[in-house]
Amino acid sequence: MSTRYLESLFNPSSIVVIGASERADNLGGMVLRNLLGGGYPGQLLVVNQSGYDNVHGVHCVPRVSKMEFTPELAIICTPPDTVPKLVKKLGELGVRTAIVMTGGMSRTHSKTGQPLMYSVREAARETGLRVLGPNTIGLMVPARSLNATYAHMGAIPGRVAFIGQSGTIASSVLDWAFARGVGFSYFLTLGDGMDIDHDDLIDYLAQDSQTRAILLHIENVPNPRRFISAVRVASRTKPVIAVKSGRVPESEWIPHALPAGLKRSDPIYDAMLRRAGVLRVDGLGQMFDALETLTRMRPLRRESLAIMANGVGPGVLAVDRLADLGGELAKLSEQTVESLAKLLPPYWTRKNPIDLNYDASPELYANAIKILAKDPEVANVLVMYAPSLTEDSLRIADAVVQASKGTRLNVFTCWLGQSTVMDSREEFYRAGIPSFFNPEKAVMAFMQHVRHQRVQRLLTETPESFTDHFADRVRPRRLVANALRSGRSYLSNREAREVVRDYGINTIDTLYCDDVEEVLEVFAVERRPVDISIIHEQVCHPFLDLSPSQRRYKGTVKKLNSEAAIIDGCRFLMDEYQEHFPDSGFIGFAVQYSYQHVGGVEFSVGITRDEQFGPLVVCGASGAQINVMTDRQIALPPLNMVLARELLRRTYMYKLLKEHSLKPEEDIRAVAETLVTLSQIVIDIPRIKGLEISPLLFNEKGAVAVNVAIDLDEKPSKPIIQPYPRELEEWIVLPKSGRRVIIRPVLAEDEPTHRAFHEHQSPESIRYRFFQYRKHFSREDVAQMVQIDYDREMVFIANAPKEDGEGEETLGTVRTWTDADNLRCEFAVMVDDKMKGEGLGLALMRKMIDYCRSRGTVEMVGNVLPDNRPMLRLAEQLGFEIKYNPDEEVMDLRLVLNEPEKDWQKERLRRGGAHL
Repeated sequence: MSTRYLESLFNPSSIVVIGASERADNLGGMVLRNLLGGGYPGQLLVVNQSGYDNVHGVHCVPRVSKMEFTPELAIICTPPDTVPKLVKKLGELGVRTAIVMTGGMSRTHSKTGQPLMYSVREAARETGLRVLGPNTIGLMVPARSLNATYAHMGAIPGRVAFIGQSGTIASSVLDWAFARGVGFSYFLTLGDGMDIDHDDLIDYLAQDSQTRAILLHIENVPNPRRFISAVRVASRTKPVIAVKSGRVPESEWIPHALPAGLKRSDPIYDAMLRRAGVLRVDGLGQMFDALETLTRMRPLRRESLAIMANGVGPGVLAVDRLADLGGELAKLSEQTVESLAKLLPPYWTRKNPIDLNYDASPELYANAIKILAKDPEVANVLVMYAPSLTEDSLRIADAVVQASKGTRLNVFTCWLGQSTVMDSREEFYRAGIPSFFNPEKAVMAFMQHVRHQRVQRLLTETPESFTDHFADRVRPRRLVANALRSGRSYLSNREAREVVRDYGINTIDTLYCDDVEEVLEVFAVERRPVDISIIHEQVCHPFLDLSPSQRRYKGTVKKLNSEAAIIDGCRFLMDEYQEHFPDSGFIGFAVQYSYQHVGGVEFSVGITRDEQFGPLVVCGASGAQINVMTDRQIALPPLNMVLARELLRRTYMYKLLKEHSLKPEEDIRAVAETLVTLSQIVIDIPRIKGLEISPLLFNEKGAVAVNVAIDLDEKPSKPIIQPYPRELEEWIVLPKSGRRVIIRPVLAEDEPTHRAFHEHQSPESIRYRFFQYRKHFSREDVAQMVQIDYDREMVFIANAPKEDGEGEETLGTVRTWTDADNLRCEFAVMVDDKMKGEGLGLALMRKMIDYCRSRGTVEMVGNVLPDNRPMLRLAEQLGFEIKYNPDEEVMDLRLVLNEPEKDWQKERLRRGGAHL
């Protein structure tokens, strides 16, 4: 990911259009006309080998080598086979960015046999040129009068950025947005995305003050790790709304190789977008409806909805749609009901939705809103109106606007109809109140707001602590290594049980036998009924995709209580195995004593692996009576307890567990702990390809794994979200007090101690750290401090047991934010007042400097108040360059960590880190 030279793309002082002519159907000519028609203020030049003196009045030269100046941006509209050489030549001439609009490069091949678009990427990498495309519609920056596209119309200026992948979809978005009055800060498509990709642009837009919301149209994500890292940063500060096309295998442009246990790739994208804090919608209409509510409504204090209309019918339609989408109606207080009763006919329903009657006046609408504003249970109100002979819709709209001002309510409207209500909708638009054409769209847009707030909440939730069961990681790793060394791509049933048991997951007591004689010996010890399963190579693999005939296979016999029954049972199992799996090597029998007091709702939980997205945690139903594949839900590791519970809540089995378990909360926690543990297993042992526990049942100790299967891959796979870097933990002893302190990366679970640390510091220490006095830190403030992306930020905290022995406390913290290009990181450090003189600040800073230097960051910077003498002395001791900044009235600190290697890095650093 890199924002290198993107400023030259979005704000070029000069542009060359290569391949433009005055033919009506010429691609370059269309682009040039749009540049001129949009009033582009910079220098323009055309390159065309046909010998024109000018094209549409713009000077033309025959070759790029004849250009009189070096443009910042080149727009290439020439035949496919000419593009790679042009890209290379432009880069050698010092051009920073290029837009390749030429299409068909994914289907046109070079002499080496690979598509030409890859030759474009190689040429760009050789010279450092940034390329948008190939096969892109181009880009628009309306506020800068830049329309470098072949689109049929321009965009109006606004605060919304659109990044698409399809030019035809982008054209329809332009039409749609213009009709709705939606303006854009940036508008572009990626095309084939050979260089500049989603993550580069999202990083740029996240820092852009003129962009309030980001709209994405996604067909595929070539680099999920970079994408999710960028989007998680952006979605914390502005809404990100995405449409993902290709939801079913038949509509996928690039077929997705499915991981074991899944029938579609779409749920993987769903899990990624949810984890990134993105609101995913089903189409362009929903995208703009969601944009209405997210940008025009305040954050929701409650998720319930009050509905009022001048008739029963519209209210009923709205309630039906709300129920379909899993929403809830607000419950009106008794005082609200009595206040409304004074205004409404005696036969009104006295409940939500509120029927104001067909002759409702502007005053009645206004008074009803004012009454609802006083109800503490009401936070969101949908106001609807159907045209009538008795009242003027515009007067009612004006009354709604005026009554809504100054209230704490989120008000949005639905004026049904078309010809007689357009002026009313315009009134709402001017007032900043979302308005919709029908109840279904209005309720859907509201529920999009609810869903967005829920995924945002996951970014700032503080997980409950979870006891670390993972003390012995050595034996599981050894089992996996030995299996791979012996040429096996799976663990035996016995080995798989040992792995999960070593990680603290309870398993059914199981004995393993090579033949029926050993089974009889096991039975003879206690002469208790036994359950016997046959073990062969194929059943050692998780998520078996069985043929129709194999689905009739029976691999277990239960409650055998005599030698004769055991002999017959083993013979039956061997017959079943030889009929259905004749090519699968026989391993033996697994024997379990019957009646081990396990039961409850049957879950299937595990790990599968995707080629692009890495390991995935799955959870859902187990058992023949349930559609297992339909219920299977997905989450991205690493998981904590909050994320594990959210995954569990999405399954149908969660509802059954809530309804039928004798101890629902304990069982829910047990399943969530198992999911967190599985997430940790695949992080610790990245050569595990798949792991399935099916079924997962319950006993008095919690969740119990009845059957476990694990398969392996020589190639390790890492999660696309950077997990907790345990290797960075370090114990130190403070020289003055002799106190043992652990310096480690922060965890989301550290929120309580982190908050306590900030709240008991002196006012002076708080001012030195935050440049202002602060008496209070909210849970949300501190949650953002501890919920970090280890790819982008790092926070080291110094923790130690409390002196009274009651728990742990935070004694100091150091934080860095690193830009997308890993050029510069900004630091902040703070040490507990009582620890002054212990050298803890020095230890924290050295830890952070070593970490940033090792990851290749070029320099570290910071700002310090001039009277913060202790920090200035520490900076001097660490070798920082210190200068006074008269504009900001602070001391600027700078420390070179690594020498910049590229010219663009040196130039960026000279300009203070601004986009180039």
